[in-house]
Amino acid sequence: MITVHHLENSRSQRILWLLEELGLAYEIVEYKRDPDTASAPESLKKVHPLGKSPVITDDGLTIAESGAIIEYLLDKYDVEKRLRPTDGQALLDYRYWLHFAEGSLMPLLVMKLVMMKVPQSPMPFL
Repeated sequence: MITVHHLENSRSQRILWLLEELGLAYEIVEYKRDPDTASAPESLKKVHPLGKSPVITDDGLTIAESGAIIEYLLDKYDVEKRLRPTDGQALLDYRYWLHFAEGSLMPLLVMKLVMMKVPQSPMPFL
């Protein structure tokens, strides 16, 4: 059975959606972020050394990064090839949207998260 290691406020929702679309059985192991630092707990590092999420385990494999997990699940379980185009503009569009969040939106969101957690200096030049 596929195990989804789900860290709250992570991109594992993408993985859960795909597992539902594929009609696959899975279990969820939930992890809570540290309330002060928003970091993943040490227990997640037992699954992935960087404490990354989402992570899945399947057939003895551990796979991290939502895009890589999506590709793995589609390669292995989408035998009818109904969720990923195979060529042309549709395939290019699929790849674009698969990577869009990581390449354009996520850096901004991460910076916002970091800036919220960093104490603000009373002197803006420090």
